[in-house]
Amino acid sequence: MGDLQRAIEKYAKLESAIENALKNEVAEVVKGALAQAAIEEVYDTYTPEFLSRRDPVHGGGIAGRTGGGITDTRMMHVEAVGNMLTVSDDAPYQQLWGGTRPTTPRLAEAIATGDPRFHMENAGPRPFHEKAKRKVIDSGDAEKALIAGLKRQGFDVTGLEFEFT
Repeated sequence: MGDLQRAIEKYAKLESAIENALKNEVAEVVKGALAQAAIEEVYDTYTPEFLSRRDPVHGGGIAGRTGGGITDTRMMHVEAVGNMLTVSDDAPYQQLWGGTRPTTPRLAEAIATGDPRFHMENAGPRPFHEKAKRKVIDSGDAEKALIAGLKRQGFDVTGLEFEFT
């Protein structure tokens, strides 16, 4: 086997390991940041007079898990393809007043955009996703998690640097 073939195989193993680390270690960091940003940018920004909440601090749920709302990491879907990680918050709407539950967009998207179709216009846009993304990138937490994931898989990460955008 030639040097080029060995290099290609090593690169393929590294790519697979990066994808695995993104799906596991990095995704957990991102989920935690999303939940925290939702608390800070959504739940802590105002006191609703009539809303029913599903997070542990503001009603419903238990410590570490919630009742299916936007801070519930069990409601977050992870997808890693190549070097791209996507974490979406798939928390459904609550059905509080009867009628049919909206099917699109997801609750988190309606909150982030302030979508008036779903009675979000009074609160306005609360883009907590962007705050979470900036936090995990700017703090270096995403890179630390990726390195931990590669080490878990037996890679020597000495000298490796990663760029997150």
